[in-house]
Amino acid sequence: MLTEAQKKRVAMIIGSSAHDCEVSMVLNAGSSPVRTLTEVAETLHYMNANGIEKISHRRALMKAGRKALNVLGDM
Repeated sequence: MLTEAQKKRVAMIIGSSAHDCEVSMVLNAGSSPVRTLTEVAETLHYMNANGIEKISHRRALMKAGRKALNVLGDM
């Protein structure tokens, strides 16, 4: 399961607007792709486990995840 620090980060991501979520996560993907992928996975897992729908946040997270994978592929 997630640590308290991870839960706080997930709550911050989910609590922001979908646009802010997308912008911050995509920017993080450019500089820290592995950390971004970890945060995307943790956030989606938390959302699934707690029945949180937020489709727009899920789309934003997936976009950031794809960006992070692209950055890793280019390294």
